[in-house]
Amino acid sequence: MSPGTNSHPREASPRESSRQLEGEIALLREELGGLVAELDRRRHELMDIRLQARRHALGAALTGVGLLASAAGFVWLGAWRARRRRTAMARLGRLREAVSRMVERPERVATERGIPAKILTTAASAAAAAAIKKALERGLQYALGSRANSTPAGRNPPIRRLDARGRTVPDA
Repeated sequence: MSPGTNSHPREASPRESSRQLEGEIALLREELGGLVAELDRRRHELMDIRLQARRHALGAALTGVGLLASAAGFVWLGAWRARRRRTAMARLGRLREAVSRMVERPERVATERGIPAKILTTAASAAAAAAIKKALERGLQYALGSRANSTPAGRNPPIRRLDARGRTVPDA
């Protein structure tokens, strides 16, 4: 019986109707339990990598071969194009295109940078020089400081004598 249909007689006593509802609920529970069990089984199958690899071995192999072939094709195409660009005719063709662009728009050849670009370049150069100078100063101070604290090779550091309060006693 589907939950949407009304198959309960109106003349039935409340006990009979409650028993009938309990029976329907039990049937629906059993049906739902079966559906949940099936979903759980399918979830376990889906997450079983070995099972999926066995089931779809051909598809996985073809996909892998396709990816490898594509990668090899791109590498071959890049090498072929690089080899082709190195030929004398290709260089001559690129030179001809460059000269024709220079003839068409001579104002764009060797143009001088604008004022904002010059200012930005100068500021970036000054900032880089200041950062390098600061890093070198800190490195030099660290190197000199660690060298001053170390003892020369072959000499033992002086032994300091302490009094009862833990203060250094001057050498006599």
